[in-house]
Formats: sequence, C-alpha cells, structure tokens
Amino acid sequence: MGKTVFDNIDPVILARVRAMRLFDDEFMSAAFSDDIETTQFLIRILLNRNDLTVTKSMSQVQKSNLFGKSVKLDIVAEDIFKTEYNIEIQRADSGAGARRIRYHQALLDSHTVQKGGTFKDLPNLYIIFILEHDIFEKGLPIYRVSKTLNIQDKNGNNLPFDDDCNIMYVNGEYKGDDPLGRLMHDFSTSNADEMYYEELAERMRFLKQDEEGVVMASKIVEEYGDIRAAEALKQGIQQGAEQNAIENAKTLLKDGKYTAEEISKLLKLPVESFVE
Repeated sequence: MGKTVFDNIDPVILARVRAMRLFDDEFMSAAFSDDIETTQFLIRILLNRNDLTVTKSMSQVQKSNLFGKSVKLDIVAEDIFKTEYNIEIQRADSGAGARRIRYHQALLDSHTVQKGGTFKDLPNLYIIFILEHDIFEKGLPIYRVSKTLNIQDKNGNNLPFDDDCNIMYVNGEYKGDDPLGRLMHDFSTSNADEMYYEELAERMRFLKQDEEGVVMASKIVEEYGDIRAAEALKQGIQQGAEQNAIENAKTLLKDGKYTAEEISKLLKLPVESFVE
C-alpha cells in the first residue's frame, strides 16, 4: 500500500490533531480559519440572532503595539453593519480576566480609527470569551458585562454607560437543551459523530480525516500550538538547562492548554518538579 500524506506528518502532531476539540484554540483556529459561513453560524448562536450576516472572518490575527505588548486574537470577524467581533477560546480560568479584555478592546479600537478620523468612527464591538469552565460558578449560560452610571432613572435603575462595546463570557460547562447548550457540547468533544451540529461536524471531519484538512490542521498546530515551544524545552533539558525547562513548564501549565500529565510526558519532567 502506497504512502499517504498522513505518513509525512509527525505522529505526535497527528495524534494531537485527532484528539483536539474546539476548546483547543489551535484547532478552533483551523476550524474557523477564514471560513465566513462557519463563523457566521457560531456568532448567530452566541448572540441568538438568525438575521446576522458576516462578511469577513480571520483567525489568529496579530494586533501589534509599537509601544507595548502585542496580542494574537483567535477570531476576528465583521458583519454587514461593520460591527466587529473578537471571539476567544480560553481553557484556563486565569486567562479571562477583566484587564485582558480591556487590553483587547484597546488594541482593536486603536486599529479601527484611521488617522484623521473621529471617535464616532469606532464600530460596535463584541468581545466574547468562550470559557471551558464556569469561572463565576453561577450556572448561567452567558455572563454579560453591564456598564452603568451612578445615576438612576425614575424606576431606580442605574442609567447605562453605552460605549457600544459588548463583553460576554460564555459558560462552556453549560449543556442545556437549547442551541447554546448543544454548541458547548460540540465544543467539548473530539468526535465529529457525537456532535449535534452538522456544520461543525463536517468541518471537524475535514480537519481530522481528509488529507488536505489534516495537513492544514497540522500546520496550524505546529505554528500556533505549544508543541514547538515544548520541543525547544526538550532541547533545553538536553543541554542541562533543567531549571529553565521547569519554569517554562510552569508557564505552559498556567496557560491551561496542557494538563500537568501531558507536560510531564512531553518534556520528560516529573509532575512534582513544576506543580506547586
């Protein structure tokens, strides 16, 4: 039997691709990479809007800052009304803090208004973090950030401070019998046959079973995943830089993309050396 493209892919990377879920941001990047229809499908469910039409979609978008930290955004999209969407996948609870969202908004806004423009040119913006865990532990499917003034209307409600930036946290543990619950179920499985939504299942089959799709997914895992960083850590261990490897293992663990056991096996480090 002749060789296929699967034989030319690093077995470690191929195994990683086949085990990945949409909650793994490298795989999500592949699944939604420049795919307007799939991105539109996702946003419609997240916002519960069937009338929304997406015109642009990009994944792993680098937003540069000449004077400080740059960021790479998982998904950036735009609809027919020029509303912008930034969707982030976050497995680690520590990576979804308010200050991170504040920074995302600042970079997105700074790249929107051109020189000579006005603040009125700022579009409506949605920043949506899809979290694997219910970090607020209240069982709600979605947590929305509300900005208000300390001024009340006649009913005693604080007046809204509307800057047209809508911030949402999606609870990945929510598995209700509704479109969002089914979506979170699909994000949590690595098996396309277990998915509710054929739109997502078809994309997963392409990336895990089709030769072209597997090559694409493998390249994204190599480029954006932690495997490249882990290989560098392996070299560090071989050169006797064990302490440096331990510190970097702690960083990988904090990022939440790998479990302690996965890092231990990959780097050949005992778990107790980097887990406090």
